Amino acid sequence: MSNKQDDDRLEIQQKAPSRLSGMRQAKTIRKIENMKSKNVDVLIAGGGTAGVIAGLAAARNGADTLIIDKQRCLGGQFTAGMQGAWVGFSDKEKLIVKGLAWELRNILKERNAIVDEDPNTDVYFLYDTEVAKVVLDEMVAKEPNLHTFLNTSIVDVITEGNRVAGLVVLSEMEQMEIRAQVVIDCTGDAVVAAKAQVPYEIRPKNVIQPMSLIGKMAGVDMERVKQYYKENPPKLDTSEPPAWHDFKTIPGFTHFGLRDELENVKLPPRLEYLRNWLAIFTSTPNPGEVTINCSGAIEAHSIAGFEDRSEQEVVSQQRLYDVAEALRLYVPGFENSYLTGIAALLGIRESRRIVGDYKVTLEDFKNARQFEDNIGLGAMPAGTHTPDGVTMEVYDLEPGKSMGIPYRCLIPQKVEGLLVAGRCVSYEPDVANCIRCMPQCMVMGEAAGTAAAIAVEMNTTPRNVDIKMLQEALRKQQVIF
Repeated sequence: MSNKQDDDRLEIQQKAPSRLSGMRQAKTIRKIENMKSKNVDVLIAGGGTAGVIAGLAAARNGADTLIIDKQRCLGGQFTAGMQGAWVGFSDKEKLIVKGLAWELRNILKERNAIVDEDPNTDVYFLYDTEVAKVVLDEMVAKEPNLHTFLNTSIVDVITEGNRVAGLVVLSEMEQMEIRAQVVIDCTGDAVVAAKAQVPYEIRPKNVIQPMSLIGKMAGVDMERVKQYYKENPPKLDTSEPPAWHDFKTIPGFTHFGLRDELENVKLPPRLEYLRNWLAIFTSTPNPGEVTINCSGAIEAHSIAGFEDRSEQEVVSQQRLYDVAEALRLYVPGFENSYLTGIAALLGIRESRRIVGDYKVTLEDFKNARQFEDNIGLGAMPAGTHTPDGVTMEVYDLEPGKSMGIPYRCLIPQKVEGLLVAGRCVSYEPDVANCIRCMPQCMVMGEAAGTAAAIAVEMNTTPRNVDIKMLQEALRKQQVIF
């Protein structure tokens, strides 16, 4: 391949089906005729951070809605991914995210599942991921229009001309054809969009953001940890944006990297890579418990074949064990700590990004651009994690400023009947850290679910939804304000 691989992005255009693939498609259609079938108004592929919120929004707006997800629980990175740190609610002066995300935050706070936050900025919430699983289940159960199929995989996309009309899904025992007026792709990897021949972009391995893996440790003497860092404050890294400096002073405890702690330590050779590696540990609402985010767990592509994908899981888990060992050996307060859990999901920062009706650009972020079709806001520093897991390339906004998220970046080119929400919407790679944060994914999910319900009610397509009607609905839901 040419030097195109070293470019900022690599666009992958889906090819037209070959004669052979057409024959296979015909065979699939004959099989569909003999399967179980189901019809809904709105079908959501992926019940993760964006998907579960999209489902709640569509159902509350009157649409018969079904969420399918390959995991055993809802929430994706918010729960099974053990993120535990909820970042992106604020422009460092005021709240910019409410809606269902804020409703969820309030319920968790009522359950004492959130560390008391900074009342001035509400920048950052530390929460209990296990309580979050139960809360999401309860929120879904209260909606009579909302149903879920868990442990369910996507086999194929049903199309009618250029319209996505549904999905073929697989459980352990059966396949089912599910047809819908609107399908929302919240898979994170744009699985539905890719299968539907939507054009997308994906960067090569040498520039794509690394994946991470999160675990939990218990038995941590947090008072001793805090005392140690009070006496040995981390050296200021001027490469970090100002917002990240602020994070180090939030209630609870968050620390980035182990550079200072390992500086004068003779490490075993297999742990040498940790000296400059970005690993984040964060307290939780539970006494003596922290989450560890191995922020550069593996330098690899998440869109990979069987063997590569399996290797990614094994390597990332070993690196989590390495970080846990380094904490026990070299950070006071961790001497008696132990791993209590490893996330069921790798933290994938970047994979496919659809080519939508609009692509959000780095210039949009730098200029804090607002759009006529705004459906939400983002203010986290833009930029990306470098593939080696060591550094970040960041661009920050002044306190009080934020970037709009346009509805058009949720609408894929070339197809009808399909919306996309979450980290696989249409944007330049350098915008990633602003638009992929969980509050922003929830905002996009709520906008997509609301738009889908409006499309059903007005008997139109997501592309033709009246933006003023959508924005008015989102104002009533306090998504935009």
